[in-house]
Amino acid sequence: MSVADTLLLFGGSAAMGILGGLLGVGGGVFLVPFLIFAANLPPKEAVAVSLCCVIGTSASASRAAARSGAARLDLALALEPPLVVGAVTASLLAARVNDGVVLVGFALMMAGIMALMVIRRRSTVGADVVPLSRSRVLGLGAAAFGSGAASGLFGVGGGVLVVPALTLVAKLPLKTAATTSSLALMTSAACGGMVYFANGLLRADVVGIAIAGVLPGGFLGSKLQRRVPDPALEAMFLLLGAVVVVLTLVRGLT
Repeated sequence: MSVADTLLLFGGSAAMGILGGLLGVGGGVFLVPFLIFAANLPPKEAVAVSLCCVIGTSASASRAAARSGAARLDLALALEPPLVVGAVTASLLAARVNDGVVLVGFALMMAGIMALMVIRRRSTVGADVVPLSRSRVLGLGAAAFGSGAASGLFGVGGGVLVVPALTLVAKLPLKTAATTSSLALMTSAACGGMVYFANGLLRADVVGIAIAGVLPGGFLGSKLQRRVPDPALEAMFLLLGAVVVVLTLVRGLT
């Protein structure tokens, strides 16, 4: 890898980390398109790299969550099995899926995340401790499996789907939902990443540079988030998300 390519990868990964931290969706949502369109990685290799970055960001967030005491450990442990099963299942299927299908699926998932972000920001949540009925538990399990599958197939942090599920289904406050999600995601991302590694789809040289950029970028983005009004963040996410949807759809269909 040339010096120019290394600088592009590091700088772009840092920028994607800042965006992810700023918008509260994790760097993978924007890192995968960047790796495909700017770094010219095949979609599956981009997903594998992004999954490894999710492991790092989730581990960092989990440490902060443990210190704050805001996370619901019981829910995090309950979400682990469906998250892992979904991530491993999708990662195994990814090797047999056409790149175009992956790109179109990513675009559709991105559109769904945009809708969930709007719903989440407009929803009201209740107390930290809520009784979970059987239907709510089943709903959370299904959401966790789908989030794990999206993580394994598209390389995004499942938190973009788990957090809205925890706020809308379990009625958790946003901070509690985010910290609980961080605790649960690390294992599923690691399992999915191992499958890609076993299939020879993981670029070790790219992973190291991407993680070196995403981690400090995500930290800086989360700091900046406190200074930007929620409506501005929502508008920024919707605008960037629309661009990603159009680009990936065009690339996937052609």
